[in-house]
Amino acid sequence: MTLLLVLLLSMNSILRGVGSWLSASDAPEATSMCFVLGGNSYERGIAAAKLYEQFPQQLFITTGGNYPYQILCLDTSMLECELTRSMMINKGVPASQIDTLGSAHSTMDESNEILNWCTSNQVNNITIISSAFHMRRVHMVFEDKFMAAGINVHFHGAAPIDYNELNWWNNEEGLIMTNNEIVKLFYYMVKY
Repeated sequence: MTLLLVLLLSMNSILRGVGSWLSASDAPEATSMCFVLGGNSYERGIAAAKLYEQFPQQLFITTGGNYPYQILCLDTSMLECELTRSMMINKGVPASQIDTLGSAHSTMDESNEILNWCTSNQVNNITIISSAFHMRRVHMVFEDKFMAAGINVHFHGAAPIDYNELNWWNNEEGLIMTNNEIVKLFYYMVKY
């Protein structure tokens, strides 16, 4: 009974700790190239634009070869990378500082595509932007193989728009995101 009471009293701290563990981000800094991963173009585009405000010379590449289903309603077939690029331009990042890579369909595909790009272009200091709660999995996918290639990777989590990171369990979007990320972490551990 005492253990149950302690667990209930500590629940907010435990859940907040889960969110902090998932949001494994580094302090922002300028790098040779910043890659904005596909998915949630709005959140990630805003995070990239904020990084540009801090470091106006920063260059960006947006990734993602999927078609976001919601945008198909507008009778357009923009890839995720194009949608994110458009969002960044709308937020003030010069179009000349944003390129795209549009063949990847998953975080693992993106890591391989980015590694090939970095190797071909002899770039060894990069930033990866993804949603905050994706960062633990992004670390897992990128860190070892980029370190083995001599590429230093910084991780920058985009703040969620639909929920608060500090009390994600009070919002349906936060619950869904956390659940999906934990499932994906286990999936990536088993598959890769």
